[in-house]
Amino acid sequence: MGQYALISQSSGTRTWLMGRTVLRIVLALCCVVPPLMLLVPAVGRLVADPAWLLLAALVKLGLIVGVYAAYVTWVEKRSPGELSWRGAGREWCAGLALGVCLFAVVVGVLAAAGAYRITGSSGWRVVAVALPGLLVGALYEELIFRALVFRLLEESFGSWLALGSSALVFGLLHLGSEGAGPVGALAIAIEAGLLLGAAFMLTRRVWLCTAIHLGWNAAQGAVFSAAVSGHAHKGMFRAAFSGPDWLTGGAFGPEASVVAVLLCAGCALLVLRRCVAAGRVVPPRWRRTS
Repeated sequence: MGQYALISQSSGTRTWLMGRTVLRIVLALCCVVPPLMLLVPAVGRLVADPAWLLLAALVKLGLIVGVYAAYVTWVEKRSPGELSWRGAGREWCAGLALGVCLFAVVVGVLAAAGAYRITGSSGWRVVAVALPGLLVGALYEELIFRALVFRLLEESFGSWLALGSSALVFGLLHLGSEGAGPVGALAIAIEAGLLLGAAFMLTRRVWLCTAIHLGWNAAQGAVFSAAVSGHAHKGMFRAAFSGPDWLTGGAFGPEASVVAVLLCAGCALLVLRRCVAAGRVVPPRWRRTS
């Protein structure tokens, strides 16, 4: 992270850091989000034919990466290292495998408890159709919440405060989803906010956290037909859920299940342990020495 000047631990300094960091985050979001809110849906309208679904997704991905890279280059005046392709293939494979396996374990536990059963099959094409949209959504959210919000918070307040704060924000933004409520928001903050933030901490790139995000959502909605953050999905396996909401997640989906929360929280702790061992934890700015 380079050399840091010693900053006083006074409350005035921390208040100044908070104000400066909030302004930087607001500026970043204003530079990145509005253009994407205009451009990405426009691509969807222009390329609406299902036969061109993959092309539309590739264009959207290019726009998301391009707008983010333009902001970092022109406003932050640096090279966007979080988009570096070094090690990207390995991180994509590991992340996809981890995301799919984590949700497969959740389904396995629910099935063993009698809370999940397969009732039929819709074929593998359902997965192929869903993947492009899920990939666009995963990359967009990881660039916003990990590459922007987490990273900018971390520069001032260190890794631990940034991780907790960004995870909390990520969870709270799911409050509007069907069946969410405080339980669903807290579940997302713990299982997704912490795990995906830890993955970004470990690599300092967006590929591992995006791949975990994609693998989890793809397995959840496109394969096992579970609701994804309150949004119903028709997946490859038609399925039925039964049992108490604390086990199945209710209308919000298995992401609000105690099984998913405990499993992903445990995985996040393992990744964070690797971050500590690899020296990836950044202290608050007022504790850094030159």
